[in-house]
Amino acid sequence: MMKLRIILFLCICFFLLPQETQANYFTDFYEGLEEFSELPAQMNQLKKSYEQTYNDLNDAKKSIQAYEQQTAQLMEQNSQLAETVQILKESEKARQSRFSQIKNIVIWAIALALGYFVLTRTIRFVMRRSNKW
Repeated sequence: MMKLRIILFLCICFFLLPQETQANYFTDFYEGLEEFSELPAQMNQLKKSYEQTYNDLNDAKKSIQAYEQQTAQLMEQNSQLAETVQILKESEKARQSRFSQIKNIVIWAIALALGYFVLTRTIRFVMRRSNKW
């Protein structure tokens, strides 16, 4: 009797349920199978995307290494140029010092020569004056 009631209850529930639920169940099952069958393609796409990203990352690392090497070379060139500039500044300072010394020597030589001529003219003038008296 109890079994009969349970079977009757299940049959009533089965027939009273809307037909759409059965259709949705099968559609959901079919869509699930479709999605499951598409998983390998999605996995391949993800794998390709991963490989592309990995390659891009390796390219970026190589680019960074190249920039680091270039930066090191430029820093070395910069230090060499700084040394060259320092040497040129010291050379210019030495040249200016020599020029200043030569200029002072020339000025003193001219002043001494002028002084000599002025002094000799003055002495001659004084001696001539003293001899006339």
